[in-house]
Amino acid sequence: MKLSTIPTLLRIHNAVFGALTVIISGLLFTKDLVVLGWGVVAYIALAAAGNVINDIYDIEVDKINKPHRPLPSGAISIKEAKIIYILLVITGLIAAAKSSHIIGNPLPLLIAIIFAGIGILYSAKLKLLGFIGNITVGCSFSIGYIYGWVITGMIVDLAKIITVLLFFIVSTTLLVAREIIKGIEDVKGDALRNVKTLARTRGIPFASKVAALFLLVAIISFTILPFIKVISWTFIPFMIVGDIAAFLSLVYALKGEEGAPKASFYAKIGAFVGLVGFLVGVIPVAGL
Repeated sequence: MKLSTIPTLLRIHNAVFGALTVIISGLLFTKDLVVLGWGVVAYIALAAAGNVINDIYDIEVDKINKPHRPLPSGAISIKEAKIIYILLVITGLIAAAKSSHIIGNPLPLLIAIIFAGIGILYSAKLKLLGFIGNITVGCSFSIGYIYGWVITGMIVDLAKIITVLLFFIVSTTLLVAREIIKGIEDVKGDALRNVKTLARTRGIPFASKVAALFLLVAIISFTILPFIKVISWTFIPFMIVGDIAAFLSLVYALKGEEGAPKASFYAKIGAFVGLVGFLVGVIPVAGL
């Protein structure tokens, strides 16, 4: 096993990036870095585990499409990948169990178990079901916002809870829209693998409209956030840029296959700007 390829197998940058969702929502309710730390460890470990199991299931396809990846290239064996996966899941569940112990509630551990199970289910089945798989991807990344609130003891503060839910909605809708758009881009390749994307089962025009609807929900939810008056005004410049990116994605999405590459790009920009904006907006509230 080439140790240098493990971060690539784990897609560790994506897992760390996603863990910011836990920090963002968690900071609304606590400054306790130990509490937040256990949440981050659980998210990173289980997200990375999901990436590993996905590569295990995709190895035959990746031998053709991504032969440079650690598994198809032989840098890491299937057996070694399974061991890494098991260790990551154990680490994630231990961290979640610690969070459950801290707040005296089994919910963090229960969410972690479900998260780990969905990782397997997605790789084995849901990915091929198209729209259901799209929803799974969006929710799996964004669940960190909900998890960040749960590990802090589920403090009842209506304005902050609404803020967290809006974080979740913006992130999920942007990611689901991008997954639908990617299905429009890859409609020919997906036909070879019999992936039942909206573009294949209902047609590209229908898929474009559904993606546009999700993007519209993201824009509306994004724009509502400052009016809840929880996060700092420092979020507003990011909101403006994020709204513009999401709107451009919507415009290109409605152009169908021709506009799909740019629609996907702008949706990705919107999601990134949104995540950074959420963090920038929350830090002053936390007094950091």
